[in-house]
Amino acid sequence: MSEGEETTTPGGHDHGPRSLYRRRAVQLGALALVVALIVWANLYAAEHDFVRELARRFGYPGLFLGAAISGFNLIVPIPVIAFFPFFMEVGFQPIPTVATIALGMTTGDLVGYLLGRTTREVFAPRARGMMARLERLREQHRVLPFVVMFLYAAFAPVPNEVLVIPLAFLRYPLIGIFTAVLAGNTIFNALVAFGVVRVFEAF
Repeated sequence: MSEGEETTTPGGHDHGPRSLYRRRAVQLGALALVVALIVWANLYAAEHDFVRELARRFGYPGLFLGAAISGFNLIVPIPVIAFFPFFMEVGFQPIPTVATIALGMTTGDLVGYLLGRTTREVFAPRARGMMARLERLREQHRVLPFVVMFLYAAFAPVPNEVLVIPLAFLRYPLIGIFTAVLAGNTIFNALVAFGVVRVFEAF
């Protein structure tokens, strides 16, 4: 095979440079669309009566549902809090908005917790030795993972499932993970809301 030639799997999927470039182009295109949607919504959407009425009709329950869907970031990686200026324009209040989005996101993160517990039930019978080592690890570190989970949810702009799923796999209690993630999500959304407002004040 010559240098630079693409490789193709038996299923017909190539993994060469062109395939990588296409994936990167799709990712960049999706990111550009999300950014454009955020900018349009925060600057112009509130000027349309239909959009304002629609947002008011769904209200906080709709806001909670949207945040819950986005909370499982592996499915819909669009931060609802990025639309904070729009929510203020259509009549939502700052503190209830941040609290509702944080609670919705945490509810979505619980999907990751359930995934981790389900994965454990499937995997555990096949790897008893590894599971025994993981159990010892959990016994040695009972509190520290909750602190790490809180800091991660509060300051890391990446999906919480990266930590939620492994902690669920190790059978850390739901109430501890829920509390840490909710507190972290609240701080994260408050910081993002403040930052987004400051950015769009410049327009």
